[in-house]
Amino acid sequence: MDDCSVNSRGFTLIELLLAVGISALMVGIVMGTYLGIRKGVSESLVRHEAETEGELIVRRLTLDLESAYLGNPAFPDRFYFEGKASGVRWQTKRLSFASAALGEGGKKAPGIADMGRVTYRLVPSEKEEDRYTLYRDLSPLGIQLPAIKEVVSDRIASLRVVYVDRNNRFFRQWDSRLERWRDKIPTLIRVELTVWDARDRRHTFRVDVHPEQDWMD
Repeated sequence: MDDCSVNSRGFTLIELLLAVGISALMVGIVMGTYLGIRKGVSESLVRHEAETEGELIVRRLTLDLESAYLGNPAFPDRFYFEGKASGVRWQTKRLSFASAALGEGGKKAPGIADMGRVTYRLVPSEKEEDRYTLYRDLSPLGIQLPAIKEVVSDRIASLRVVYVDRNNRFFRQWDSRLERWRDKIPTLIRVELTVWDARDRRHTFRVDVHPEQDWMD
């Protein structure tokens, strides 16, 4: 007998299957963890995008509404506040008013040449139900220039605005050219905005806005 011979044997079929099974299990665990993390990140990004968009829209609305200005009622075609409601679930169809803060920083303009009429329009989508596009039109008051029309968002689910007068009465609409609200701006404006995210979920934002006092104060 050769003393230098070495006994050796290969893997049995059972050992090989066991190794493959353990490897597959480890891969499954890793992939499950990866997919879970990826899904969580994706959900967070979708939610963050919708929340950022809603907050920016509300901030812009707040800036414009806080600086709503009636000016002199001798010029009703220029200085008036209008909040028009639609017949659908308290939806606001149109907001239109002269604003003294047209810049991004909210700097109040010193004169009519730097003021403008801001109009927010909510237009139903022709393709999707319960989806609206919000437009913001800006028309300079002091100079003859065409209106600047801008799409604020095409993912609006609802825009509901409620107006409160000095006697704490609530209204769905307001028009300072009518006798009921003659030469008056609401003392409080409550805005509720709902936007859709990329996964068709709603995100709602609410804010209370106190406009500047009208010229008679």
